[in-house]
Amino acid sequence: MTAQTPAGWDGILDEDETILWQGRPIAGISFQNIDVISTLMGLFFMGFSLFWMGMALNITSGFGPSGFGGVFPYIFPLFGVPFFFIGFYNAIGHLFWDAYLRSKTHYTLSSKRAFIATDHPTKGKLLVDHKIDQDTDLTLKIGPPDSVFFVNVRNGFKRIEDGRKVHKLMRQVQENSQ
Repeated sequence: MTAQTPAGWDGILDEDETILWQGRPIAGISFQNIDVISTLMGLFFMGFSLFWMGMALNITSGFGPSGFGGVFPYIFPLFGVPFFFIGFYNAIGHLFWDAYLRSKTHYTLSSKRAFIATDHPTKGKLLVDHKIDQDTDLTLKIGPPDSVFFVNVRNGFKRIEDGRKVHKLMRQVQENSQ
């Protein structure tokens, strides 16, 4: 390891591996990759669950507490609540979740690999590395902000300010991997 290697990389980088670039995704909600079908299905789920809860409340409230045995008429409409939240997540909640995860993500490009580090709320601290070689498909999605994908259209350095520079560095890593 060289003197310029940042702290915390002991035991992760190979002897002849150096860090070429580090960065973070741009924070905030992004509408760039919104899935129209998923959003429409989510809105449908939300609308149907609200309809279900309203109708169930109207139907069961007519029986009164004695008709179904006390509390049941008031619990029955709540069966629609999980469907409302599933619909909410699919409609717009995933945008907030994506923004949150990006705020907990760091990117590193070395002379051999691309690293994506995420401090996930349920999975803990994750460090995923992807070898960059001649067989790696690189895709530069021009923004602003830019994204560089190197595994498929879902994995890569998303929403970075210096995407063209990183893409060029990754092509150089590919050339040096021969």
